Amino acid sequence: MSKIIPILMPKWGLTMEEGTIGAWLVNIGDQVTVGMPIAEIDTDKITNTYEAGDAGVVRRILQPAGATLPIRALIGIMTEGEVSEAQIDEYIRNFTPPAVD
Repeated sequence: MSKIIPILMPKWGLTMEEGTIGAWLVNIGDQVTVGMPIAEIDTDKITNTYEAGDAGVVRRILQPAGATLPIRALIGIMTEGEVSEAQIDEYIRNFTPPAVD
């Protein structure tokens, strides 16, 4: 089954409201496994490695290194199986960040 996997700005800690992409550790087209480091995220308190929660292929990097974004912001896209560019474009257009818990 094909699916689109969003890469979201993570929430680390109760007070974290935004993070800065320090560096991408993957490139478009890379195969990612669960637990693989995909980016470095800087917060006001720490710099941490963001590990993939799902396996897939990196299809889009939507925000560059240096971008500061709120938690749950869409920063990249991975896919599993055959997903067209049009399907990814539609997903991005219709993306709504999940609620913050």
